[in-house]
Amino acid sequence: MIYIYILYMIISAIVLGFMAKKSVKEWFLKIIIVSFVPIIGWFFPIIWSKMLIPNKGETLDSYLKKQNDDIEIELLAKEETIEREKELNIIPIEEALVISDFTTRRKVMLDVLKKDAMQYIDVIKMAVLNDDSETAHFAVAAVMEVKRKLSLSLQTFSVEFEKDPYHSMIARSYAQVLREYMKSGFLDEKTLKKYKYTYIQVLEQLIDNGEGDQIIFEEKMKVEMELHEYANAEKTGLQYLQYFPGIEEPYICLLDYYYTTKSKISMQRVLDELMNSTIQFSNRALTIVRYWSGGQENEIKR
Repeated sequence: MIYIYILYMIISAIVLGFMAKKSVKEWFLKIIIVSFVPIIGWFFPIIWSKMLIPNKGETLDSYLKKQNDDIEIELLAKEETIEREKELNIIPIEEALVISDFTTRRKVMLDVLKKDAMQYIDVIKMAVLNDDSETAHFAVAAVMEVKRKLSLSLQTFSVEFEKDPYHSMIARSYAQVLREYMKSGFLDEKTLKKYKYTYIQVLEQLIDNGEGDQIIFEEKMKVEMELHEYANAEKTGLQYLQYFPGIEEPYICLLDYYYTTKSKISMQRVLDELMNSTIQFSNRALTIVRYWSGGQENEIKR
């Protein structure tokens, strides 16, 4: 019986050596199995070999692919979590003040107070009427703080500008504060009109200082039209065109002005100048030119 077992082991070792394909680890594992479980043990190397030893041929590739897939799934899960957090963080403040619970509303208002409250002034003023008294209290505090800071800045730059109107940095800062104050909604109509004239004066000083950029010209012209100072608005528009003849914006501002004042001849003149220029039109300018080049026909359709 012992000789039969020895012969069995020798034959098994030789056959498993061919099956293992020079893998000592695989051969050793299989020989142990068939030695402890004769005959039946042969089913284990045949059926389980690839499962027990993953580092073999296609099995290794499959294993690595599976690991890679698992990592990708994990990364996607993390990314999804991050995106979900971002989405929650960018919920509009207006919605948070309406649909959120009181605790969240208060947190939103406190966060706004820590930032530049002027950026959210419209939302803050809306929150003054919030049905949560604490949220409304925070909103009132924010409004008062914004108004206090604007008033203080306005007084400071007003004095500095009077001292040195040729200091471009002071003039720009003064114009910025005036613009924010006028947009804040804190001013009555009479006071707002007064500050608009002051704003125009500061912008005109910047132009005289050689600091007139596109925004300054467009702001000045816009406010002058709001005040029905049409002669000055036209002067500003023509000056804008003189400073920036190679761009489309001055032409568009003048077209808007002449359309508002119903100056058809002047409007056609500016349109012809724009069409004969070498300016590369944007989609906006191209649409305007195509529309108004239709002349009276388009006006009749309107």
